[in-house]
Amino acid sequence: MLNQSFIFARGMTEELERALWAHGLTTWDLLRRHPAEAAEVLGAGRAQKLNEAVGEAQQALDRRDLAWFRANWPERELWRLWKGFCSDSQVALIDIETTGLTPGYDQITVIGLSDGTIARAFVAGRPQPGDDQLEKFIEHIRSYHLIATFNGAAFDVPFIEKHFREAGFKFEMPHIDLLPPARALGLGGGLKDMEKQLGIVRDADIKDIRGHEAILLWGAWKNGDANAYRRLTTYCKADCVNLRAFGETIWRRQWDKIFTPHAREVDFDRINGQQMSLF
Repeated sequence: MLNQSFIFARGMTEELERALWAHGLTTWDLLRRHPAEAAEVLGAGRAQKLNEAVGEAQQALDRRDLAWFRANWPERELWRLWKGFCSDSQVALIDIETTGLTPGYDQITVIGLSDGTIARAFVAGRPQPGDDQLEKFIEHIRSYHLIATFNGAAFDVPFIEKHFREAGFKFEMPHIDLLPPARALGLGGGLKDMEKQLGIVRDADIKDIRGHEAILLWGAWKNGDANAYRRLTTYCKADCVNLRAFGETIWRRQWDKIFTPHAREVDFDRINGQQMSLF
């Protein structure tokens, strides 16, 4: 969780962070309230620098400075922002369909966007009733504080930013790409393969669709096949909605792996009070 993480501070390592947790300093608030305990683990100078870093992060969080977190949070640890950074409804779950794999050459056909409950499709050309023009995406994404994708760092985000570069659009909010932390847990294959490994189920009519078939569905729609349009947009929306359950599971398993075995609850107020009563 966000306010239980110290890994963003300069010079902080996983080993030092776990040492803080094991000592009982498991939140930003505990660190600030008990600087002597932090100094016992880190040394006075390093503890002071950590307190300053935590204060800066808290101020950025309070003023909703999304760019600060995008710039200062370690990329491989961005998955931790899944909890504590913003509300679930402010997390944009994004997936795109394209005509190929090369940003700037191939084109986006559909952008799916969901808060985990409701999904909408932004479609190139002439979207069907209930869907939006592709260009409307940049208006809607600005209301979110965090984006989450699967392999989006290499695919979705470059495609979207290249598509809207003439409008001067770039993502300013932090971006959780769920692929690396999922692989770190030992999951293999693509999103649909990992979903199966986690027991996440899709509707029967789209459960076997993969990216290459989405390209064919777009071609069929361009030739007037309305059913192909429905299957393509439904598939894209499902990718987005399923990222909620997928992300929740990945976050929980990662947190249970790095935090739960090391964290210790300590009542410093009671302990320090007992020590003071001896004098």
